[in-house]
Amino acid sequence: MTGPKVHVPRLDKVFFPEDAITKADVLDYYLTVFAPLEEHLRGRPLTLIRYPDGIAGKSFFQKNPPSGAPDWLSTWTIRDTRYVLLKDRETLAYLVGQGGLELHTAPVRIPDAEHPDYAVVDLDPMPPAGFEEARQVAKITLSALDALGLRVMLKTSGATGLHFFLPIRRGPSCHELMLAVKGLGQEIRRAAPQLVTLERSVAKRSGVYFDYGQNAFGHTLAAAYSLRAQPGAPVSCPITRQELAHVRPQDFTLRTVPRRLDATGDVWREPLAPQDPMPLLRMAALAKAAR
Repeated sequence: MTGPKVHVPRLDKVFFPEDAITKADVLDYYLTVFAPLEEHLRGRPLTLIRYPDGIAGKSFFQKNPPSGAPDWLSTWTIRDTRYVLLKDRETLAYLVGQGGLELHTAPVRIPDAEHPDYAVVDLDPMPPAGFEEARQVAKITLSALDALGLRVMLKTSGATGLHFFLPIRRGPSCHELMLAVKGLGQEIRRAAPQLVTLERSVAKRSGVYFDYGQNAFGHTLAAAYSLRAQPGAPVSCPITRQELAHVRPQDFTLRTVPRRLDATGDVWREPLAPQDPMPLLRMAALAKAAR
């Protein structure tokens, strides 16, 4: 690092007790994957999930910079919230030093934080459903998107789910896009009613939750290459469509992802071109009709 000198306290602090992974290991991981991480987070408002005492301790979301943050941090204010931007390795080291274990962001880029450049889908299985059920729903969703002429980028959630990112030309608001993705979800539920739910109440869900609400303003998803606070130090990792057939969440961890990047590079390194959002926006009529 060549910028401001950053003191990262308590590097020997154990962050993942079951795996003997320390804060130093977390820092080393994030600095190793900095190039693709920064590429995907450039210009995007950053939300941290902080674990000051590791994953066995308390955690909290943080959108504004931590108290006492250095003035060299790059930030951007959106609707009275001052977000940190991942500008350099020094910023990343500082955030890890503050217990910033998970990095989340919204599908928008500054200066236009009101109009997304991605539509997103979060497939979140509810136990006893798991990754295999999410994989089945993902395949159905891909077929539906193919029929609309839309291409998508995939990644694991880092838990048992899958994330879809559809690059679009800016124009629709967050709310408009959320209704469009809800309409898509209703189509997927009709195709697989025993597998898919759009139920907002966690207590009433079963199967795989098709979470269209992540498109709402201010909502976030784990960033590509973010660690997740689970045993094994899993990573939310980009995958190819071909890999969907055989990958498992445990394939992508703090220890394995750097080796994957060395071997194959970032599978999102050539992002899809922004697509016309109209085929997706027409799905909003389905959501409106179901009210």
